[in-house]
This record gives sequence, C-alpha cells and structure tokens, in this order.
Amino acid sequence: MQSSKKLSQEQKNISAITNQSEAPDKLYNLSEYDKSMIQKYQNQIKDGTLTIHRDSDLKSLDFIRLLKLNELELTYCNNIIPKLESLTINKIKIMDCGIQSVKDFQLENLKVLNIDNYHDKLQSNTLVQEILQFYKLKELTLYNYITDFSPLSQMTKLTKLCLVSCNLRSTGVLRPLINLEELNLNSNDIDITALQYLTNLTNLSLRSCNLVSLDVLRPLKKLKELNMFYNKIVYLLPLMELKQLSKLDVRFNKIMDTEYIQLHPNVNNFKLDDQDPPTKEELKKANILRDINSPITSIKQLQLLSSRVKEIYTVFRQNINQQLQDSYNNHEQFVARVALLFQKMNLFDGYQ
Repeated sequence: MQSSKKLSQEQKNISAITNQSEAPDKLYNLSEYDKSMIQKYQNQIKDGTLTIHRDSDLKSLDFIRLLKLNELELTYCNNIIPKLESLTINKIKIMDCGIQSVKDFQLENLKVLNIDNYHDKLQSNTLVQEILQFYKLKELTLYNYITDFSPLSQMTKLTKLCLVSCNLRSTGVLRPLINLEELNLNSNDIDITALQYLTNLTNLSLRSCNLVSLDVLRPLKKLKELNMFYNKIVYLLPLMELKQLSKLDVRFNKIMDTEYIQLHPNVNNFKLDDQDPPTKEELKKANILRDINSPITSIKQLQLLSSRVKEIYTVFRQNINQQLQDSYNNHEQFVARVALLFQKMNLFDGYQ
C-alpha cells in the first residue's frame, strides 16, 4: 500500500510543518505547486503565523490548508483573495488587498478578522453584513470607509472592536455589544453617548475624534486604559471616578483642570503635558497629519495617507517653534518650496 512507503527527506520536511503527519499518503499526492509553495514559506512561519506580501507566484491558497497555522496575514495579494475559502484558520489579517466583499469566504472557525483597506480608499455597503456569517468571531478590526454599520449591533459576541477612520458618526449601533472589553474608534468625528452602556470596557481609544466632554465615560468603572490624544477636552474631573484607570493620554486637548487629575492614584502613568512629544511608535499609529504636533526638523520620507494635502503647509509652519529660531530662515524657505510645489499641483489655493 502507498501508506507503507517511506517518506523522502523532502516529504519529511513538508510533514514537519503540515497537519498531515498522521496521513502520509497525502504527501505523495501533493501537486508540484503546493510542494514548492510549502517549501518557499516553511521558514516564514513563526508561532503559527504566516505572512504573505505581494507574491506574484501565488495562484492558489490550497497549500495553506495543509499548514499548521493559527494566523494568516496577506498584504497586496489581490489576485488570490477570491480563493480564500475552506480554511480552518482562527485569525486572518488582510491589508491593502482591494477587498470589498467576504461573502464567498468559507471560514467557519474564524475568531479574529482584520481588514485594512485604508490605502485603497474602498467603500463598502455590504461588508459588515457579510461578516455576520463568522458566528464565532470575537475580535474585529476594520480600516474602511463603511456606509452601513447597522449589522454591528448583532455581533454581541465581540470582545474587541477596532473601527479606525471608518466614517462612524454615532456609537448608538454599538450599544448592544455589552461584552466588549477593548474598543478603538480613532479618527472618527463621533457622538460617544452610547459608550456609557459598555460597562465591561477595559481599554478605550478615541484619538482625534473631535470630542469635548468625558462625562459619558463615568459609568465605565472597569476602564484601565484611555487614549484621548488630540481632541477638545476641557475637564478631566469625570475621570476621577475611574479608580482602575492606569494609563491615560490626554495630550493636545484644552485641559483646564489638571489639578484634579493630579490627585488620581495612578497619575504617574498619565500623559498630560503637550510638551511630551509622541513616541516613534505613537507616530506610526497616527493616521492623520493633525496628530503630528512635535517639531519636524528633518524628513527623509513622507506619506500623506488619506489626509487632506492642502493642510500640509500649515503643519510645517506650526512646527517651527522657538527651539528652531536659529534655523528659521532655512525652514521658512523649505516650507515655501513645499507650498509652491503643491500650488503647482493645484492641491491648495496658496501659501500663507
């Protein structure tokens, strides 16, 4: 019988990273394509995670079914997204793959889904509705322009939700999600009234949401981490009721009552001072230009993402502060050149 044959060294290597070790017959029947792809990616599997980035050789994902994987990350893999089906995978991250629909995905074991179309600027009317099919889903991250959020109210099993730059205007649709523990709504001009009902939240991020008040957060007694970077918050007094709060970022707001928050037992872990510049890691997470408030002294590469380019000259001018007076003229000349460039490109009305 075929199963009595000895495996070649090549087959043994493949067996070591696949879930077919107890069914060696299948290793004899692998296509040349499947074998070549398994061998190609065998050294890129780390802790059960496989990342595939812009692979022109990728024609099918069939070989992935054979691998011992918990997580799959795909970036710039538009050509194979329609073939993403019948995978027994728990977590998948899809970045800049032009995905607008998941209705044909057959991922019944999926627990964590991350779809990032931020650079593609795609709009979707049905994406959230289609995600309902993943009934085991616990964590959902979307970086999309979503037009219909209403199906979210049915995803009551979610414990983690991230909706960044999704054009979300109200948190009302999130009110039924009482099991949420982590919520990220960064870069949405949003009404957060309904958040008062999500009392199991321990981690909340509302960076750059144009917010003016924290009153609705009073009932969130389990909250441990709160990020309110770059809003219009004036009073921090409501936070004094959140005794478990251990991390807080309210830099670049309009705070007038810092004397109260100084009495909080965890104040040493709070970021209150605008002069405390964002870290490199924080800037990586920033996705709009207005988040950048520390001095810009040199630039090697600039990505504008989805920000309105007409604002860039203001950013450069605002970041020429007192510390840079000695080289002011040089910076002013640089700003003028940048402004002139964008004016020629008809991206804004003129240099001011």
